[in-house]
Amino acid sequence: MATPIHKVAVCSLFRNSAATIDYYRAVLSSQARPNIELCFAFVEGDSTDDTLARLEAWRDADPRLSLTKLDVEPVRDFDERVVQWARLGNVAIESALELDCTHILWCESDLALPHDLLEQLVADDKDIVAPAIFLGGMFYDTWGFRGLDAVRFTNEAPYHREFRAHDLVELSSVGSTVLFKRRVFEAGVRFRGEYASGLLVGVNHDARALGFQTFMDSRVAVLHPTSGWRRQQYALERVEVICADPSARAAWSDVACEIENKLTVQLGGLDVPGDHAVFAPLHAIVARRMPGRAHRVSVRLASETKKRYAIVIEDGVLNTA
Repeated sequence: MATPIHKVAVCSLFRNSAATIDYYRAVLSSQARPNIELCFAFVEGDSTDDTLARLEAWRDADPRLSLTKLDVEPVRDFDERVVQWARLGNVAIESALELDCTHILWCESDLALPHDLLEQLVADDKDIVAPAIFLGGMFYDTWGFRGLDAVRFTNEAPYHREFRAHDLVELSSVGSTVLFKRRVFEAGVRFRGEYASGLLVGVNHDARALGFQTFMDSRVAVLHPTSGWRRQQYALERVEVICADPSARAAWSDVACEIENKLTVQLGGLDVPGDHAVFAPLHAIVARRMPGRAHRVSVRLASETKKRYAIVIEDGVLNTA
């Protein structure tokens, strides 16, 4: 019996990616096997370097590559950025479905991939399957990877109570690099433009609602580069205090100033609760200056363009986060 041929369309988005395109091209090309054919559905937008020119040169040399130019800047805030990200992703998916593929590999374009990634994922023969993803010794995509209990992975080992090393593990959601069978998108699944469920989490959720299954194959892993991770971090912009007690406002103002001067915590996302361990120095300042004072701490976006966050302290509120 002849070995079936799997045609995998690689979907990736590019912006200011000139430094990594040559590597990405080489590592993707190395995924081909006698039973695995490759094609590419790429979308580029808003680059200020020569990313577009490099991708056009790749396209001109490789007829398997479909390239779409779509600029979306300026975006007003984080919510609009998510909407536009989903829009770009759906353009890539629609382009891939025109390439007569059997599978679609969604892959962030700055990742380090093992040469046998597709060989392993295709052999798994699952509707949706992803490798584990790490940044050094940390599990990286703690937003996209979630157990069947819908609980997110954590950065530190053991990552999740359902995590198993060197195994195929069913999850409710995966992220970053994901192999889909074509039929998932033929069923109408697409990226939605809401942060909580609009990106790969939403794709996984909608696919599972249609009867598809999602797995992580921890026998293979990809790496997120440290430099790219640093550029994604949010830095502290300011501390805002909500205080209805006139007698405490001056003290809270002093607390806010000290936190702004001393706190250097960078965040990879804005869903960090105020009682997270990274804010221990903040709570130490509050405890020293205002011992026993009830308050609640939360985080909100200050500027998506500048990658800045604000800390909000509510006076007189018990922290139940």
